[in-house]
Amino acid sequence: MLSAIAYILLVIFTLLGIVAAIAAVMMLVMRPRGTGRFVVVIPSHACEADFAARLCAARLRVGLLGGVVRGDVIALDCGMNEQNRQQCEALCQGLDRTKLLAPEELLHELTS
Repeated sequence: MLSAIAYILLVIFTLLGIVAAIAAVMMLVMRPRGTGRFVVVIPSHACEADFAARLCAARLRVGLLGGVVRGDVIALDCGMNEQNRQQCEALCQGLDRTKLLAPEELLHELTS
């Protein structure tokens, strides 16, 4: 009985190792060739109710790529009221490589 449990655990951990190795190889193969970056833009009017959750989720997705790419998350201010803007600025300061920009600032950021 104990040996059966040990074999089951061995098979589970072996499968997890194979999946992790495949994911690592895929990240190496699909890695961008240049030193460019990508930007995730979240418009504020898209869903005001869970905007903070969307911003945190986007930051985590970019963070999962690790050192493979350089990624920024930009919250686009499309007419936020002052209270939402202050909350979003505080959230962006708490998250790494996350900014709150107006559309004209975004254009300047992407061209530079």
